[in-house]
Amino acid sequence: MLDFAFIGDNWLFIAGGIGATLGVTIFSFLLAAPIAAIVGGGRRSTIIPIKAIFSLYVLLIDGIPIYLQIFFIFLALPQLGIVLPGFMAALLVLTVNYSSRMSEVFYRLFTVEGHSQNKTLYAWITPFANEFNNSIRDSALLSATGFIHEIMWRATKVGRAEFKSLEALTIAAIIYLIVITGITLGAKVVKLLTTPKTNAEAAL
Repeated sequence: MLDFAFIGDNWLFIAGGIGATLGVTIFSFLLAAPIAAIVGGGRRSTIIPIKAIFSLYVLLIDGIPIYLQIFFIFLALPQLGIVLPGFMAALLVLTVNYSSRMSEVFYRLFTVEGHSQNKTLYAWITPFANEFNNSIRDSALLSATGFIHEIMWRATKVGRAEFKSLEALTIAAIIYLIVITGITLGAKVVKLLTTPKTNAEAAL
């Protein structure tokens, strides 16, 4: 049985990680998007060396698990004398990872021809909302470093401390579900509002 007294006492502490989760996700997403556009465009280049460089970048980043990337940046770089603050290291991990992943979105969208600006905007909403939600999910892996006190870190901390991991992780799961569902529904509303109208609808 769930300890509802524990849930009542600790859900606010765990929910306090929403700020850190969204903070690192939003900032990394804003940094990754322009890099992804460059990478996606580079992959479509007719200049072979340029296309090869950007394709190799995607191959390398996508071929290395993000969990390994996290520990490489947090633990291996300091051995080389590169020490980053926790938030900056987390930002770097997600930016590098999603600049590669989102480049595929740009690569596909750059192939769209004959679309109006409104239709292009419509085409971008769903894939970017999906990638943003993926980034939120992947941010939970940052908890393993202990430097970013996001939702997952807070849940594991209080759950282990009081031997109530079931309750703590259930709270975290519900919070993630609410946040990601909210973003998904928000994207659907924006997509609905930007849906290109047919000639018949425009005439009404």
